[in-house]
Amino acid sequence: MAFFKKKEAWLIIGLTAIGTGGLFAWISYIAPLMTDVSGFSAGSVPYVLILAGFGMVVGNVLGGKLADKVSPVKACLILLIAMAVSLIIIFFISENKILSLLMTFVAGSLSMAIGSPIQTLMINTAKGAEMLGAAATQAAFNIGNALGAFLGGLPIAWGLGYTSPEIVGTLMAATGAVIAMILVNQQKAVEKNLLPV
Repeated sequence: MAFFKKKEAWLIIGLTAIGTGGLFAWISYIAPLMTDVSGFSAGSVPYVLILAGFGMVVGNVLGGKLADKVSPVKACLILLIAMAVSLIIIFFISENKILSLLMTFVAGSLSMAIGSPIQTLMINTAKGAEMLGAAATQAAFNIGNALGAFLGGLPIAWGLGYTSPEIVGTLMAATGAVIAMILVNQQKAVEKNLLPV
């Protein structure tokens, strides 16, 4: 249980639960967004979801490559910022069908790209308790799923329209990025302390 005494572990759990919640705030309400705002027919929604899913497959590959190139924690920071930007773009362009489809692919890619860096970051942090770390990460993803869907639904319930979950998603992804920045700074401090005097 020493794993749960690590500050970094809790930061990663928070990053995952809050940051990835941005994805679920968006995709939980993608059907009414596409039909009521973008103007697609209800029969088109499955194809839109296929496009998002294809983006997620591509993102899963690219996320691992990015983590290898810049480090898992920096990849998390970059991808969460990109996710926040993509969601705010969706908020503004949803009435345009072509741009909506393009951003569905982009947001799908970015949202799933973060999975590999988060898992790698947690495994690296959970030395000696890798299985527990992996389980904690999966639990955090599930919390993000529920939290994003719940918080994303609130502005709809308040009558703010089907683009409003994108604002919630942007804020959640941005909060995750702030946590990622804390982790980046902690990693820099550790690396600095390891340098020979």
